[in-house]
Amino acid sequence: MTQPNVDASPRYLIVLQRKQLIQNLICKLARCDGPDALIRAHKAVQWLAAQDEDHATIANGRGFSKSDSTSGRNLAKWSTERVIRSMRLAPKAVQLARKYRRQLPSEYLVDKPKQSTFKI
Repeated sequence: MTQPNVDASPRYLIVLQRKQLIQNLICKLARCDGPDALIRAHKAVQWLAAQDEDHATIANGRGFSKSDSTSGRNLAKWSTERVIRSMRLAPKAVQLARKYRRQLPSEYLVDKPKQSTFKI
């Protein structure tokens, strides 16, 4: 007996569709454009945590504020895969990335600036 092709099985397709539906739901909860935005949000949180060496004890304009320092640093410890698949962690990562967007490098911005076309 030969093994059936896993890629063509109906069960595989159902599982794949379920994963895509869950990912779309998470993106809607987080109010972002898609999985790429979720990845950028978590990378932004990790970058901010690296900048927050003083744990918000000194007002230096770098990293998280005192109210977000603990939750932001804890969120940065999770793996990116886990964060983008979680209905609780993904919206929090997007929220923090948007809140501290002025500190972030352009590659970590969740909402990419939209260029408008000018007629010259």
